[in-house]
Amino acid sequence: MKIQEVDVPFIDGVVSDLIEILKCGKEDFETHLSRIASAATEEYIRMVLGEKSFSRGSDIREYRLCLLIQHFFNGRIPDERTISSLFQTTLTESRTLLRSTLAKYHYTLERAVIDSIKDIILSDFNKDDDGNRILINAPDNIIEEMNKRISEIDGTHKPITKQRGSLQVYLIPPATYSSLHKWVMSK
Repeated sequence: MKIQEVDVPFIDGVVSDLIEILKCGKEDFETHLSRIASAATEEYIRMVLGEKSFSRGSDIREYRLCLLIQHFFNGRIPDERTISSLFQTTLTESRTLLRSTLAKYHYTLERAVIDSIKDIILSDFNKDDDGNRILINAPDNIIEEMNKRISEIDGTHKPITKQRGSLQVYLIPPATYSSLHKWVMSK
């Protein structure tokens, strides 16, 4: 169902702030806002139908993030900084929110996790002297998911690790990368 003509009277005064928070251009603003509205509409419809009625604030936030992953982030897992800007939380709170959302909505978000891993595995990498692929700025929770998948595929592979002395640089060992690539291409 397509809902037309939603009047948002306060929006004119905050468009530039929203464009900055959503990290989009002015030309993409309506599309981004429309995807957020889709998530919000689903949330309210399910609440009215009694399907998703929560009593704890954390449950509401987890469900809201799940819907945003599906609608706003196009079925991809966002990084913690992006979640922080949308939910007005610290990085630690965002990491916890994402972790608990992925755990609670594991089956619902399985495709989003796989597609997020696939995006990373199929991206261009630099390599270090040992043949490790260098990954920069991946969400910590996706790194955890990748390591979890590696342990399920073959427990003898080395995990993806943070490069010593860096904040957001990870090293993917060659055999680990090869197994993840094979796995993700089969999905």
